[in-house]
Amino acid sequence: MTSNTVLRVSWAERFPGEPYPEEEERPAEQTLGTQILKGLITRSINDISYEQMNRIVRALQRMSRGERDAPKRVADVLTEELGSEKALEYLDKSLAAGLIKAKDYNQMRSVLILPLPREEIPRPIVARAAAELVETQTRLRQDMGRLAGAGRQALEKPFQALDSDVRKIRKAWGL
Repeated sequence: MTSNTVLRVSWAERFPGEPYPEEEERPAEQTLGTQILKGLITRSINDISYEQMNRIVRALQRMSRGERDAPKRVADVLTEELGSEKALEYLDKSLAAGLIKAKDYNQMRSVLILPLPREEIPRPIVARAAAELVETQTRLRQDMGRLAGAGRQALEKPFQALDSDVRKIRKAWGL
């Protein structure tokens, strides 16, 4: 008998009806890969084939916990099975369904988009990225305008006081 078997037998004798501690359910891990797995298994947002889903599930389950929480690794698994465009659509649906966080979504999306040639990036994603870029640039220009105005205003009074002091000195010296 192995030591593990002896432990299980003695546990069963001492605590009849109680499950061995390792057999109790472990708390669910809250990794990115687990969230993607939930979406795949419940088929709540699925429009992929059953075979593709099984291959993705097996690949994610074979990963260590650390790998399952790395957006790049999870995105690589999705891309390998679905292709970049379909993986991007799946990520959009996962975010909309609340399965993944916006931060993880952005990291995974950037991993998927960067290696794609321009013509393969889906038009809605390009449009959204362009809109975000224009919005950010507009906000930066507004902020710079406010800062420039605040800087002028902050320096206006000291320069007026300096001008007044120079006038007083000239007057006092007769210049």
